[in-house]
Order: sequence, then structure tokens, then C-alpha cells
Amino acid sequence: MVVVDSSALIPLAWVGRLDLISTIFDDVRTTEAVQEEVLTEGKRGTAALDEFLADVTVHDTPATAEEVASMEGIAVADASVILLAEADEEILLANDKGLIEVARSHGVECWWVTTLLLSCTKDGNLTADEATDVLYDLVDEGMNLHPQVYAQVQKKLRELGE
Repeated sequence: MVVVDSSALIPLAWVGRLDLISTIFDDVRTTEAVQEEVLTEGKRGTAALDEFLADVTVHDTPATAEEVASMEGIAVADASVILLAEADEEILLANDKGLIEVARSHGVECWWVTTLLLSCTKDGNLTADEATDVLYDLVDEGMNLHPQVYAQVQKKLRELGE
């Protein structure tokens, strides 16, 4: 099971690869706050996100999300996915450094979008070349990724392809 945040959903929608989440995880969940965040009219990828979220279990935003958000200095949607992942000891898939730092401080296991790509490659769902192409597309479309991390992921993908 995995709880997904908008910071992972949006870039994957931009490159048409939301399917990678379901490839690795049988049960995908999120919160209403994240759903509202990603389905804002006029945003790139909204149609793909709407279609993908039809198969995702969307939970109410926890009542304590506002309090946690205020305490931790994060958005309510971010607090909502942390609380959902924490409650059921699930992995949180995100691509937001601040969110991941707070989630880890709550004892939540976190995956970056790059972790998802590496896992898909290790499991044989993507070739190393396909994963490298997806990585390039994600960055090209605007997903934030530190250049050093980009290089490390490329290196790991090359190793997996050997």
C-alpha cells in the first residue's frame, strides 16, 4: 500500500506515467485535500489525474491535519498524507523535500519519484533505458530534482541495466 502526494502525482501525470504507481503498489490511497490540489481546473495533466484517481481510495482529510500543518509549518494537504501514511504504517510517495523530512520525523517510510523508477527497473517493469527516458522526461517537464541526485539515479539505472 502507498499514500501518494500531489508532488509525485503531478509530474508523473505530466509525462503520462501515473501507471508506474499501480505497477508497484496494489493499493493506492490519498486524501481529499490532495485530490482537490491536483484536480484544479486548467492545470496540466488534470484529465490524466482525474482518470487515475478514479481507481484510488480517497480518504477524508484527517481532522487533525490543520493542527499538524500549523505545528510543522507545512500545507494541510501535506499533513493529511503524512497522517494517513502514519496511521496505517504505509509508504508515502512524494517529491517534496520538506514534506519528506516532516514525514520521516513522524516515522513514515518515504519514497521519492526516483525511488519508484528504480523499483520499477529492479522489478523488471521498466528497462534501464526506459526508466532513464522517464527520468529525463520528468526533469524536462519541470519536476524538481537536484543535479547531483539526477546523476546518481542515472548511474544506478546504468548499473541495473548491465
